[in-house]
This record gives sequence, structure tokens and C-alpha cells, in this order.
Amino acid sequence: MSMRPGLGPKLFLVLVTTTIVIGNYQRHRERTHLREQLVNGHKITRNVTRLQEEIIANLPPLRIPRLRHHRVTDWDPYFENAEGQGINGSQNVALHLGATALLDCRVAMLSGKKVMWLRRNADWASLLTLGNTTHISDPRYSVSFQYPNNWRLAIAGVRREDRGLYVCQVNTHPPRMLVTNVTVLAPDIRIVDEARHELRDRYYKTGSGIELACVARPSCPDSRIPYPVWRKNGVTLPDHVNVYHINGSNEDLVTKLYIDQAKKTDSGEYSCSVSQFSTAAVHIHVLNGEKQAAVHHDQWNASRTNHEKLKNLYITIVSLVFLQTWMISSP
Repeated sequence: MSMRPGLGPKLFLVLVTTTIVIGNYQRHRERTHLREQLVNGHKITRNVTRLQEEIIANLPPLRIPRLRHHRVTDWDPYFENAEGQGINGSQNVALHLGATALLDCRVAMLSGKKVMWLRRNADWASLLTLGNTTHISDPRYSVSFQYPNNWRLAIAGVRREDRGLYVCQVNTHPPRMLVTNVTVLAPDIRIVDEARHELRDRYYKTGSGIELACVARPSCPDSRIPYPVWRKNGVTLPDHVNVYHINGSNEDLVTKLYIDQAKKTDSGEYSCSVSQFSTAAVHIHVLNGEKQAAVHHDQWNASRTNHEKLKNLYITIVSLVFLQTWMISSP
């Protein structure tokens, strides 16, 4: 079968046109698909961003730990308290007798400077520690570094003489100092007789009765102390010595010692103490037939008491006379 003339070129043109149309259609579909993917991706991104914003908005507030106070313009060392607040001047510490003292010195922005502890008085100053080294021979003193910035001075078994001023010093120019005033809380202990006169020595005849009272008063009204303990020559009292407690005036604690018929063997040192740090003592002398010595001693005690009373009375009279003269002479 033969084609008509001119049909072949037309058929070729139709095939070429069809191929071009199909190719353009496929490219259009690819571009449309790509555009849809981009649009969908943008929508997903926006949805994720919106979801993140909603999550962040619903989160609880972020708690940022409080930072330590740092000076912006002053980079020199300075002292601060346990809460991180800067402190100046001095601080007061009250310690019970026999306790362990822990004196804190927190130094911020130390920057390689040295910290030292000193004991200071009106007339003298002594070096206790320098850095981590102790420079005093007393083994009760020690220094330790407490992270992050505390140079702590420890004093074991506080005594009465430990009261006073302690200085934590940094070797800047001029030196920076933190003064700690230490007060030692110690009970006041006295041994008194029946007339409430304080005793150091006392004479008795054999066969007479001995009655002594140990009065202990706390160093401050709110503190509590145990009843005083009696000893003879540093050891437990003999069995025939009686001890009993009574209520004293105010907040005093009173422990009485009684010996019914004293013998020469009852002579010795009788001590009264609250713990091992606060003690009072009296020397008891029991005399056998030496009546004159005992009488002389008691008369001397009585005369001394009377002399003190007369002295106080004289001072009072002179003061009244002076006051009356001044009132009369004044206009």
C-alpha cells in the first residue's frame, strides 16, 4: 500500500510536536511537584516553629541560681558573709567555755593575695596563721581552707583568756582587715560561808561542823549549766561528807557541802567546778586543840569585813556632805 505524496512530512511534524508537548508536560509536572514540596516544607517548618513556641510558652520559668556578688569596678579582695553579701567592720562571736571556736573569714576576689589571722590587743599583736600554716606553738590553734573562699580559724577548748579581738587580714596595700570580737561565756563560781562571804581559807576546831556553799551563776540569763561538783584534793569526796542542792536566788545554782564532826583528816583543798574549765577552791584547816589560831583567824576575817563596811559608810557620808554643800553654794 503506497502513501500519498506529502503525507510523510506531515506525519513527522505531528510526531515532533507530540514529543515536544509531552516533554513540556512532564517538566511542568516536575516543577509543580517541586513547588508543592517546597510549599509543604515551609508549612511544616512553620508548624514546627509554632509548636516550639507553644512548648516554650508552657514551660515553667527557668530558675537561675543567684550568682555571687562581684564588684564591677573594684577587683581587690573583699570580705563577705555566708550568704555572699559583702561585709565591713567587725563581727561578734560568743563561745561557751570549753567549746571549739570556729572563726570564719570569707575572702572574695583574693587573686593570689595572702590571708593571715592575728590576735590583737591594745598594746600588742601576734601572728597566728599565714595561709594554711600555723605560726603559734599552742596546739589548740589551727587553720583550714573551706571551699570556696573561707579561711577558718579553729580554737579547741576555749579558755577564759581566749576572749578578745581576732583579725583576719589580707596583704593588700593598705591591708584589708575583718575584726572578730570573741566573748567567752563562763559561769561565775564562788565558795561562800554561812554569811555569804567568799572563802579562800577557813579554820575549824575538831568536832565542829563544816558547811560550805558553792554558788554558780550562768554567764547569760538564757544559758543553762549543770549543778557544781565538789571534790577534795582533786578526787571524789569521802563518804561521810554530805552534798545537797538548794534553790538559789535569781538563776544561781547552789550546791552545799556539810561535814557533821570535822576531824584533822578533813583538812585539805575543797574545789567546786562546772566542767573542768570553771573552778573555785577553798583550803580547809581542821585544828586539834589550837583554839587560839582559829579564833584569831575568825577575828581577822570579821575585822576585815567590818573595816570594809566602815569604809563604804565613810565614802557615802562624804559624798552626801559634798552634795549638800554644792546645792547650798549653787545659785
